[in-house]
Amino acid sequence: MQLVRFRPAGDPAFRPGLVHEGRVHDISARHSTMARFMEAFPAGWSAKEVLKPGMASHAQNDVELGAPVDDGANVYLVGANYKKHALEAGLDVPKIPVIFQKPTTALVGPGGAIRIPAVSTQMDYEGELAVVIGRRARLVKKADAPRYVAGLTICNDVTARDLQWVELGKHRIVDWFSSKCLDRSSPLGPGIVPLAPAGGDPHKLRLTTHLNGELMQEGETSLMVFNVWDLVEFCSARVTLNPGDVISTGTPFGVGGFRKIFLKAGDTLRVEIGGVGALENRVEKDSS
Repeated sequence: MQLVRFRPAGDPAFRPGLVHEGRVHDISARHSTMARFMEAFPAGWSAKEVLKPGMASHAQNDVELGAPVDDGANVYLVGANYKKHALEAGLDVPKIPVIFQKPTTALVGPGGAIRIPAVSTQMDYEGELAVVIGRRARLVKKADAPRYVAGLTICNDVTARDLQWVELGKHRIVDWFSSKCLDRSSPLGPGIVPLAPAGGDPHKLRLTTHLNGELMQEGETSLMVFNVWDLVEFCSARVTLNPGDVISTGTPFGVGGFRKIFLKAGDTLRVEIGGVGALENRVEKDSS
């Protein structure tokens, strides 16, 4: 029961929809944004609760899916949140979560093209589990955090490795903006599933990333340094999390950049998480 953001052919605007029995049902008359849907169903949803007589629907092949997040929503991501990934990157395992943001202009929906910009030649994949906030969250304690996560989706936090570091005097720092925020670089989707299909626990899921059919990443979400509830507590102590906001929880071992494997036009990436779905995208050069 995936919540998606879609548009019919020829329509300029994306809108919320629910995939059920092979069709995308237009729920935008009742829930005009993803945030409003999350506010209405913060504990999960079912077809019986959401679908009403007279709602328009479309065959899945007749619509385009966008990233399942409202334009301008907050998308938070976590760096080095798997020990083996931190080590492959030459980093210490963090003692507190390392959080950065990505604008929604950096996102691309399922099936859309990851664009390689002119400013980078070293774009790298990072398959991740992402969680979607269902209730306004401020100063949430870890024990209460499960009440604030409405659903799960998939993020591919594509990163420009050649833009990731800058020298500042005697110090080397991360340039989050240049390496993580490039237009239409990072897929999110294909949709949002309620937490229930994962048994209410997002820490027992298998994640894989394939590049052109070859397995590159294989991990379990149980191996996070800081689990989802830790992250909700940490983030909500610093900013207010709103319905529809996303926290992408970090990538496991096996990214390409530290093996000198970089994305090129014509590549296909597929990130799959058990109980959540599969996110597949092609890669092309940005010709705009």
